[in-house]
Amino acid sequence: MLKLILFRLLQGVMVLLIISFLIFSLLTRAGGDAVTMLENTRSSNETIESLRRIHGLDRPLKERYLNWLAEAARGNLGHSLVLQAPVLSLIRLPLLRTGMLATVALLIAWSVSLMLGIAAARRPGSLVDRVCSVVILLASSTPGLALALLALALIYSTPLMSVVGPATNADAGVWSFRVIPPAIILSVPLLAVFLAQTRVAIREALDEEFVLVARARGAPEWMILLRHALRPAAGPLITIFGISLGAIMSGSVVVETVMGWPGLGQLTVSAVETRDIPLLLGVTLVAAAAVMTGNLVADILQRLNNPRLRNG
Repeated sequence: MLKLILFRLLQGVMVLLIISFLIFSLLTRAGGDAVTMLENTRSSNETIESLRRIHGLDRPLKERYLNWLAEAARGNLGHSLVLQAPVLSLIRLPLLRTGMLATVALLIAWSVSLMLGIAAARRPGSLVDRVCSVVILLASSTPGLALALLALALIYSTPLMSVVGPATNADAGVWSFRVIPPAIILSVPLLAVFLAQTRVAIREALDEEFVLVARARGAPEWMILLRHALRPAAGPLITIFGISLGAIMSGSVVVETVMGWPGLGQLTVSAVETRDIPLLLGVTLVAAAAVMTGNLVADILQRLNNPRLRNG
């Protein structure tokens, strides 16, 4: 287990280095930055050039990246050119909010998929099984943007607007009931994947010989499900959990922007609109680090769930 953690940490550092260089290069060569936005204003050329020198934007790409990398190694991801604040201080609260959004979405997807998947696996071909097939089809084919717009329409047409309506930085902490609508929308594509896998995995587990032996011994059905079927079925779900983290982070951009949840998604859109390269680079790296951390947690959970993998 320790070897796995050390190897993944080393692998993560290398991946972050590659990602940081690619993003830094692409953003720089894409043309434009936060200072460029001033060219459309009444700011003089002397002011613009002075700001470029102050922020080091007139230096070669290699020198700028190495300077940024040296500061990042000390825990400093730079200074936002637009918001005039350290990048880490700007990212901290939105990161926690997006983490809360992802956690609630995963809990919703897991709980619903387990309940429906177990019911469908126990009675193949039943009404519940057919309903699950319809849910999987609809959940996997409905765009998140359409769901977000539908949710907004429902929220604005009900008295729940003041409770679960769009949030702002002023009224949204890390936890708020306003996270529930965007979390439900974000959980829909996850529900399709989890439910499809849960139904198949539990159905296969219930057909295993050790489950048939447990039934022959008179074990109650709830014990068979909890002790014999869920554990082998949990392996694929843990793997999907690690894979789905990237989809959660990318999907949260659209959902947060439409639903007004002030997380990393909204901050990313703001950084792109203002061409705030330090902020956008910091957001991207933090999101990548969060995804890699989630994958590491999934690998650890996989080995805890399956003893045969612990020596691997």
